[in-house]
Amino acid sequence: MEDASISDRIRSLRTRRGMTQEELAERSGLSPQVVRKLEQGGSVRMETCHQLARALGVKTVWFVHPQSPEPREDGRDDVVLSEMRSAINPPLGLSGKPLYGTADGDDPDLSRLERTISAVATKYHADAYDDLAVMMPGLIKSAHHHVDAYDSGDARRTALRLRADITGLTGRYLIQIRAHDLALIALHASLRDALEIGDVPLASAAVSSQAWAMLRQGRLTEVERLCADTADEVEPRMSKATPDQLSGWGYLLLRAASAAARNNRPEEAREYVSVAMTAGARLRHQRQDLAGHVAFGPLTPALMGPEIELLDDRPDRALELAREVPRDVGAGNTSGWDRHRLDVSRALVKTGQAEKATELMNTIRREHPAWLRYQQYGRDITREILESRPRMPSEDMINLADFMDVEP
Repeated sequence: MEDASISDRIRSLRTRRGMTQEELAERSGLSPQVVRKLEQGGSVRMETCHQLARALGVKTVWFVHPQSPEPREDGRDDVVLSEMRSAINPPLGLSGKPLYGTADGDDPDLSRLERTISAVATKYHADAYDDLAVMMPGLIKSAHHHVDAYDSGDARRTALRLRADITGLTGRYLIQIRAHDLALIALHASLRDALEIGDVPLASAAVSSQAWAMLRQGRLTEVERLCADTADEVEPRMSKATPDQLSGWGYLLLRAASAAARNNRPEEAREYVSVAMTAGARLRHQRQDLAGHVAFGPLTPALMGPEIELLDDRPDRALELAREVPRDVGAGNTSGWDRHRLDVSRALVKTGQAEKATELMNTIRREHPAWLRYQQYGRDITREILESRPRMPSEDMINLADFMDVEP
């Protein structure tokens, strides 16, 4: 975001706190050059707002000011995603009914649709993004036609559940490729279908994914309120809770924690994670077969702890918690684990271990390149690694910068 009023707010609050630009830079972990640029009207990322807010003792959203977006040229992604937009957000005619276009020409087959959605979920977890871009639009249209084919009964419930499943999964894919507004349209559709059939765990998964997209948009206060309120509504009785219920409830608490931590509310974030740990502990081991194609268990909330400490500028504590992450409870999904490894990489940079951070980042690059190349957080960490060695970056650092498209 870029706005003179944000620059004015930074300068005004710094002055009221009696700080020089150099002191604000030291307390926030930014360079003096960055602080000077921001006060002169430079662009401000949400992560930078968080660092400034922590140093100045205000909420992150204090810096956010409504404005018109900067003019930009139409991008290639607008064309690339046209089929996805047609499937998720079809045109409406005078009848008021969506015009879904064509799917396949065969008779409805719910079993085949379910098998195909499961195959797409496997590709999602394998970061096969190019395959997903090809398969998802047609699969969503097929789900629309299956819903239209059944007026009532178990078949219609199944069709609605499967449509909620594929639109929810598509929403998560769109978040990964940073198409956040389109993701929210898909996730709202998933939520509506899940609510129509009374599938609370699937609805909770849609709300949780919606919160993820909103986090990427900097809507921190909204996310915390949405997830905390929804978690209160769906809180299960521990003695009778199903794995799907525990997962839905736990993920909502973790999204609330993520929003609170980014909004300079670390104590509240730690409390959310503490409660979510009760859901993970109840499962004892990681489960991979949960509503919304998510993984949840004791590992999931444990991975959030280092993230919160890092956002609270406690990288040493983040590394301590990373070493305490349970290793004997099964594996989580790869994207969740890789996101944790990015946190560890940043903590390593902040504790003067840029070489180890580079090694870990390059390990992620080798193992899951398709996932890493979409991570803005990964680019930010790469820049921090380079800034730690401005005159003599290693060959591994340069190779990482080339892959992440960051100027060395």
